[in-house]
Amino acid sequence: MVMWMWMGCTQVVDIDLPDAAPIGVMEASVRMGEPPLILLTTTQGYFDPVDLGSLGSLYVGDATVTLTVDGTPYMLDPWCVQDLGPEALALAASWLGVSQETLLMSNVCAYSGALIPETYGTVGKSYVLEASWEDEGTVMDLQASATMPEVPQLDSAWFQIPPTSTNDSLGFMWTAMTDVQGRGDAYRWSSRRLNRDEDFSYDLGSVFDDNFLDGQAFSFFNFRTPRPGVDEVPGEEGFWKVGDTVVVRLEGLNFEAFESIRDFETAAANQGNPFALPTSASSMVEGGLGWFAAYAVSLDTVVCHP
Repeated sequence: MVMWMWMGCTQVVDIDLPDAAPIGVMEASVRMGEPPLILLTTTQGYFDPVDLGSLGSLYVGDATVTLTVDGTPYMLDPWCVQDLGPEALALAASWLGVSQETLLMSNVCAYSGALIPETYGTVGKSYVLEASWEDEGTVMDLQASATMPEVPQLDSAWFQIPPTSTNDSLGFMWTAMTDVQGRGDAYRWSSRRLNRDEDFSYDLGSVFDDNFLDGQAFSFFNFRTPRPGVDEVPGEEGFWKVGDTVVVRLEGLNFEAFESIRDFETAAANQGNPFALPTSASSMVEGGLGWFAAYAVSLDTVVCHP
C-alpha cells in the first residue's frame, strides 16, 4: 500500500502598508421631538490599537459645528462626559444607548442642540449639518443634509408565541405597517422593554426600504437584541417573555441615511464570514464618512401575554 502525504508550505510575507491620511467621520441624527445628536471621530490606522484607554481620544471635542434648519443656522456646543453632572450624564447615556459606567471610562464628546428648541426634530423640516476641525495638521470639513419624512403608519404590534414552540412564555414581536404609495421610503425598527432596557436597541438589519413593498400593508416579526454586557438566562436569548412591556418604535428616515446604515449593518453582520459577499461602506457625508439621519417616529406599546 502506498501512502501519499501532502504537506503544506507556508512563507511569511512582510507587507508595508502606506500611511493613510485620517478621514473625518460623522454619525448624526435628529429625531422627531428630540434635539440633534452628533458624534465626530477620525479614522485610525488599520493596526492601531483600540481599547477603553484610547476610545476617548477618537471623539472630537473641539470642532465647529453648525446645524442649519430651514435656512437658519445654529451653533452646536460640545457635551463632554468629564464636564457633565449626574443628571446630564444619565441623559447622555440614554442618548448614546450605553451605561453611565461605560461613559465614565472614556471622555466621549458629542454635539447637541438640547438647549436650542429650534433644532429639535420636526416633520418636513430640512437640515444641513456642517462640522470642521483639525487633526494633526489635516483639516476635516464635513457636510451632510437631511429632510425629515412623514410619520410612518404603524398599524399595530403584538407578541406571539410560535405554534411549534415548546416554551409557553417566550415569543417574537410582530409589527404591522402600511407603506405610502411611491417608492423611495425607508424605515428603521427598534424596541425597548420598560423597566429593563435603558434605551431602544437596533438589530442588525434594522433598516429596510419599500422597493418590494411599495404602497402595501404588511407585517413582520423580530427577535430581541441582547443587551451588551448583560448575562442572559440560557434559552431566553433573542426572545421576549410573558410579562414584558415592550415599546415598539418604527421610524421613517431619509433614503441616503438608509443606504449608509444598511451597508454598515451588512458589513458588521458579515464580519469574519469567508462566504459572505464583500461589502463596501457607503457614505452620505461630503468630505468624510458617515451619515445624518432624520427620524420621524411612530410608537406602540405591547404587554406580552400568552
